Amino acid sequence: MRIKNDSVKEGALSRRDVLSWTGKIGGAAAVAATMPKMSEFLLGSTPAHAADKPLNVAVLGQQMSAQSDQRSWAGMQAWMKGVGVDKSWKVNLTDAKGDPGKLVSQIQDAVTAKVDAIIVLFGTLTAAHAALESVKNSKIPFFSIDSGWQAPAIADLTSNNYNIGGSESQYMVDRLLGSGKDKAKIAAIIANFHHGTRKRGKVLETLLTENTWIEQVDSRVIQYAGFYEKTQNIVNDWLTRYGDELDCIWCPWDEPAMAASEAIVSKGLQHKIFVVGADGHPTALQRMRDGGDNWPQKSTCAQAFELWGAYCGWLVNEIVGKGGDAKKLVPVPIVEFPAPLLVSGVNLPKKGGEPWQATDLYYIYQERVVAGMKG
Repeated sequence: MRIKNDSVKEGALSRRDVLSWTGKIGGAAAVAATMPKMSEFLLGSTPAHAADKPLNVAVLGQQMSAQSDQRSWAGMQAWMKGVGVDKSWKVNLTDAKGDPGKLVSQIQDAVTAKVDAIIVLFGTLTAAHAALESVKNSKIPFFSIDSGWQAPAIADLTSNNYNIGGSESQYMVDRLLGSGKDKAKIAAIIANFHHGTRKRGKVLETLLTENTWIEQVDSRVIQYAGFYEKTQNIVNDWLTRYGDELDCIWCPWDEPAMAASEAIVSKGLQHKIFVVGADGHPTALQRMRDGGDNWPQKSTCAQAFELWGAYCGWLVNEIVGKGGDAKKLVPVPIVEFPAPLLVSGVNLPKKGGEPWQATDLYYIYQERVVAGMKG
């Protein structure tokens, strides 16, 4: 596979880039090793069935320093290697470094270059209507990963973020009830810059209207830039103002949850205040495993980032490489993968295991009784 990185450069990551891909699993080769049946899983794509047609594919990441972008890209690389198209596809990876305007320019550049397919990773496509109109007029097949579906995308690979918001919020309620609370106080970190985290926050708002015994004493909106330090500063302010009156801090994804947890531990309140998050990033899971009862983050939902990238590669191969019918292959344009709810001390995967392969907390309950019902 010929990969040209126009904008992705090696170098030290900031604290918020707490997990580089090489530090996490070791790159695409390692992903392939941990998922040896990737090809078979993806609906029968095997080297024997890979397209003979060489493709020129533009992969445009909005923020390649983010764990989500890195994991999805690594999954795509693993799939390409697994089916053998790495030897024939030309893949140009670019990084907008968090700038939606730069992403728009990169989409336009890909159209001008007349590539065979365009893939956007975690883009802010609501700000890219002119560029997307150019894509539509060019008839270049367009795919996105967790970008919020926008025409003319054939598919957006993602999770059901309403479900994720519901899972982490309902677990918060369940945990509060389990501790004997009939009155509780929480605070929330909100992130509206991404469609997924925005949806999760809206679900929290709805849940609180049904649980009026929970008081949300404050909520703060963060942006991606500097989010780790910003979250810590916000949480430290809350701890100064409310102290041990707080019961939980709700976070839109795992890295703010880690930042909040660090602040709580620094104040010695880890046995009073717990944290919920989402995404199932390996660093967060490792801290949950290692910290046990002494680490505030108690839950996450494991998104299948690697599978999104792999499945997107499969779609490009089937639709663009082989000329398959897009409407039959993608009957609905938003392709959602499960995101199991993982809880500290209950169903966290072992170190090195794929988080999204773990069994959801509530499916564990189901499995306990199904076996008995079968006799």
